[in-house]
Amino acid sequence: MIGLSSIGRVDDVNLGFLGSVVSGLQKLTFNTGQTLTSSFYSVQEIVRMREENIMLTDTVHELKEQVRLLENIVNKSDALKTEYEMKKNLSYDYTVGQVIALDDSNWFSRFTIDKGTDDGLKVNDIVISAVETDKGVVQIGLVGIVAETSSNWSKVITVLDESCKISFRDIDSDESGIVQGSIDGTVTGYFFNSKAVANKDEFLVTSGIGEVYVPDIYIGNVTEVVPTTDASTQRIVVEPAVEFTKLSRVYVLKVNR
Repeated sequence: MIGLSSIGRVDDVNLGFLGSVVSGLQKLTFNTGQTLTSSFYSVQEIVRMREENIMLTDTVHELKEQVRLLENIVNKSDALKTEYEMKKNLSYDYTVGQVIALDDSNWFSRFTIDKGTDDGLKVNDIVISAVETDKGVVQIGLVGIVAETSSNWSKVITVLDESCKISFRDIDSDESGIVQGSIDGTVTGYFFNSKAVANKDEFLVTSGIGEVYVPDIYIGNVTEVVPTTDASTQRIVVEPAVEFTKLSRVYVLKVNR
């Protein structure tokens, strides 16, 4: 442009026109540069926010895992405390077994533990668990008995199983009878004395009659008394002391018979 003007080939009008064009190009270039710069910083901001989001997500997952571990510790500490109190009242040698498998039933009537003959277990060994009553008293709760053993595992049938029959004693009346599980997981029973009367919430413990269960293991509470067709007898419905849905480990008593 300077060269053209110097030789007189560009008049004032053309110079004004060319100046406008140059000015427009400069404005377009500046705006484009500003847009590209803004876009560049926007991309940087998005990348930064994404990285921060990933870091925050990881932190949330870590905190959730820490909370889960702490809750697990608290739950286990309560269970261990209850077991510690129960062990004070145990007069038999025992082995602690972890539940490793459940049977196909929905009622937790049978399960497998990780201890067997290598640990001294045998068929008909008594299986128990620590139970805390509503009054805060820790009892030895009856789970069931060992039904089958191998070198490193054993199968347990619980009081919920229909093949499990237990002789009981009513703490309040001192009357004895038999309770038995059922196919639907309900535990029911009757008294040997047809004139015996039971009341709701009465405690039942093992009577020691027979060759399997030692006496005074907490079986459960009477929840219902049902008259039978024979007016002189009653059928009782029992709520087991042990919460089988929460059972994760058990104690197997080694009783010399």
